[in-house]
Amino acid sequence: MEGRRSIREERGQTLVLFALALIAVIGIIALAVDGGYAYVQRRRMQYAADAAALAGARAMLTTHSLREVDRAVRRYARRNGASTYSWSHRGTSRIQVQVSTTFPTFFASVVGLSSMTARARSEAEASGVSAVRNALPIGIRVFPFRFNQTYTFYRRHHGFGPGPEFDWLDWNGGSRSVHELAYYICNPRRSGLQRIHRWVWNVPGVYPSAYLRYCLNRRLGQVIIVPLYNMTTGHGVMTRHYIIGFAAFYFEGYRLWGPISYIRGRFIRRVVSGTGGGPDYGLITVRLGEN
Repeated sequence: MEGRRSIREERGQTLVLFALALIAVIGIIALAVDGGYAYVQRRRMQYAADAAALAGARAMLTTHSLREVDRAVRRYARRNGASTYSWSHRGTSRIQVQVSTTFPTFFASVVGLSSMTARARSEAEASGVSAVRNALPIGIRVFPFRFNQTYTFYRRHHGFGPGPEFDWLDWNGGSRSVHELAYYICNPRRSGLQRIHRWVWNVPGVYPSAYLRYCLNRRLGQVIIVPLYNMTTGHGVMTRHYIIGFAAFYFEGYRLWGPISYIRGRFIRRVVSGTGGGPDYGLITVRLGEN
């Protein structure tokens, strides 16, 4: 009888140990499966927060409407899986976004955890560009322009004209020839990375060559990136301009011949990939802050 009782006790202890071990295994499985899924959801929310913050910062600087900012934040947050969102802003260019989503668990419900919530926050800032690629060597003297209003810019070299001025620029300080000028207008990618706070030579003696007309015609009806200058030094072939910013310019027309040369177009707002930290002349870049 003692032997049978001992066997029963051992079996009972084994069942208890097995039950405890099973609970531990389920806990490990829950931790692995649900923990991994929670990590995926957390990364998903971070992506949603980043996308919403970038969209909100862009809307804040381009539309100046809090309603449009909210619409942009909501669209990108929900498009990327967030069920709730909130945002706040500092100034007119920086925004902070918080998003969250609640999701069911797979195994953790066995231990009483039926759902989990993933949260994330992100901050983004929009600013004018301090360095940008694909800029054309057509410099415009900065003035208090209005977006989407057509202006005619007269070449500074002639010394007269009823409107604001522009000048042809030389990116690399080389030959400063009309052929080179036309080449950079035809191939803006060859301009490299252009920065603000630098002096740039002008291109003197520009005449309406067939190549230059061809390249300018290719840019008609397009949005081009142009540098803006505020100071000029020297005269004639010794003229240099000080670049302080970049703008998006819808190129509508030009004139190269006769006593007056001009270009015509309007400034617009445009978001580009570039280095931030520059003044806002409509050409902006958006970057994430540190969370």
